[in-house]
Amino acid sequence: SLPFIQTDVAVNPGNSGGPLLNLAGEVVGINSQIYSRTGGFMGISFAIPIDEAMRVADQLRDSGRVTRGRIGVGIAEVTKDVADALGLQRASGALVRSVESGSPAERGGVEVGDIITRLDGRSIERSSDLPRLVGGTRPGTQVAMQVWRKGNTRDLTLTVAELEPDRSARAAGRGSQIGRAHV
Repeated sequence: SLPFIQTDVAVNPGNSGGPLLNLAGEVVGINSQIYSRTGGFMGISFAIPIDEAMRVADQLRDSGRVTRGRIGVGIAEVTKDVADALGLQRASGALVRSVESGSPAERGGVEVGDIITRLDGRSIERSSDLPRLVGGTRPGTQVAMQVWRKGNTRDLTLTVAELEPDRSARAAGRGSQIGRAHV
């Protein structure tokens, strides 16, 4: 669930790994993927943001491995209809569709139907913000979470766990519908 930079830079097969530069000549990303029906460039490419790449490089240098955080929830986008039905002023946050048994989320009091609006002081505007923030949190870190539940804001505290690679693959298989993810 990396937050890719979408560009119109011509990236063709074999060009992945090259730098994405801004007009000042600074490296802002690593060219990674293209959208293509033909196998060649069709006007849309994606790059890994350089801050995410540097975070991974720092972890590899420090410990020889990359760790990502997880809290054990399945989430979906908050639509306008859902926001209206739950009394939210606007469609934002991440709708909790499932809570894993024994997970940090369950231990912290997260319930199915909650809308996660803030994590560690940062606002969750779209559901896609949550995997990025949780994944970038060091496992073992205690974080404050704010949820919207039954017309009220509630403050919870969770201890982020480590995402294990096999768990990540299983969750991706289960949650592959558009707009849904496991965190």
